[in-house]
Amino acid sequence: MSDGSGALFSRTVDGMTSTAQGSLASLEGTTLAELDRAQLHDRVESKLIMRAESVPEVLARLRGDYRVMEHEGRRVQRYSNTYFDTAGLRNYHEHHNQKRRRSKVRYRSYVDSALTFFEIKRNVDGRTVKERRPTASPSMCLHDDDAAFLGERLPADAGAMVPSVVVTYDRILLVSQAFDERVTIDLNLGFRSATGESVVPELAIVEFKQERLDRASPAIRAIPRPMQMFSKYCMGLASCDPSLKRNRFKKVFLELARLDAEPRSVVVA
Repeated sequence: MSDGSGALFSRTVDGMTSTAQGSLASLEGTTLAELDRAQLHDRVESKLIMRAESVPEVLARLRGDYRVMEHEGRRVQRYSNTYFDTAGLRNYHEHHNQKRRRSKVRYRSYVDSALTFFEIKRNVDGRTVKERRPTASPSMCLHDDDAAFLGERLPADAGAMVPSVVVTYDRILLVSQAFDERVTIDLNLGFRSATGESVVPELAIVEFKQERLDRASPAIRAIPRPMQMFSKYCMGLASCDPSLKRNRFKKVFLELARLDAEPRSVVVA
């Protein structure tokens, strides 16, 4: 899959613009151990989307209010999420139909540190609850222990779950000085499914993770953009397979067009 080369934040430090490097370097750092103080696995999530070229300016505005996670000298981490769904994409359609109680099942791999977790994300009346366990790299079916973990938490047939889409991206993870809010900025997005591949290097997805929605947070006030419903999982599937039902996502695609940041297909040789 293409890694979105040419985007503002590339996979190598040399690929970053000096402005982007300076913005990241200007923030106080924090460690994975310190981030345990702000797990926020039961939270309210808010999102907005913008062009990646705006990220350095946003980071500069947040200096002093937020710290940036640094691991082994890296302040931009590579993620790979392998989502599992039924053959009929039940989870996708429940999200599309805005079901009040819906879920996602995935393997999240931290590429730079070679760690993988099996995760269940549930949306329960507007709150996001995430549970996870360390596991092995994903394969074509759920690992036995992960299937048991899923069965204990959801009325799902683990044997019917198959890989649906792989979503890759680079993440900048910020945490407030009080460790009561996380802000993630995802860049260099790529999607791969059985029906195709697509990339959208011009896009940045900003997500605010809070115990309760606080629109007065410095991060929300620093970005003069409206909140936007956005699911990397659903966007990945929809951009790889135009035949999927997507009318509920029309506003998202229109906003991507306005930003000149629409997913584009990748031709695999």
